[in-house]
Amino acid sequence: MKSNLAEISKELNRLSGFGNVPNLIFMTDCHAQPYPEDIIESMPEGSMVILRDYDVENRYDLGKALAYICKSKNIKFLVAGDLSLSLMLGADGIHLPEHMIGQATNIRKECPDYFITAAVHDESSVKVATTLPIDAVLLAPIFSTPSHPETFDDDGLTIGPEKLSKICKQYKIAIYALGGITDKTANKLLKTGTTGIAAIRGI
Repeated sequence: MKSNLAEISKELNRLSGFGNVPNLIFMTDCHAQPYPEDIIESMPEGSMVILRDYDVENRYDLGKALAYICKSKNIKFLVAGDLSLSLMLGADGIHLPEHMIGQATNIRKECPDYFITAAVHDESSVKVATTLPIDAVLLAPIFSTPSHPETFDDDGLTIGPEKLSKICKQYKIAIYALGGITDKTANKLLKTGTTGIAAIRGI
């Protein structure tokens, strides 16, 4: 049994067949992780960081600082939900919230080399993503998570490893597991076919 997220995500990536993409993704959230630079410094080379933090006043300055650290560590840096900011920061790509997923085609035309990811929350959204120029999706919530406190009262609101496995087998797109991922829960993903792990608090 693997002991930490870096090891588990590396093994997931190897088993998935999508070895040309990052295996570990950190999504910033200054409320949950007030020192994202410390998290990034601890991440292995080849990982990916998504600047989330939609509501911080100094998003540009935060992004500039984190982009610099990522570049120095050979970590991909993406900006969530803002193409203009992504271009200003010289990011490696963009992460699209689910309501923006339809913009992927135009973004690909404007930025052909971008790594484009999207947030999805059910099988139908994964299916839509496979019809668009999207490199990977982050599927959530897999387990109960503080980001969706209602999931602690109703397991039916989570996707779970079994359903995740079925989705991964059915659709040919890199799928990252997000939501409630910790060193303990991540080991339950090893036979699902998921490409890797995305986390806010777990890293």
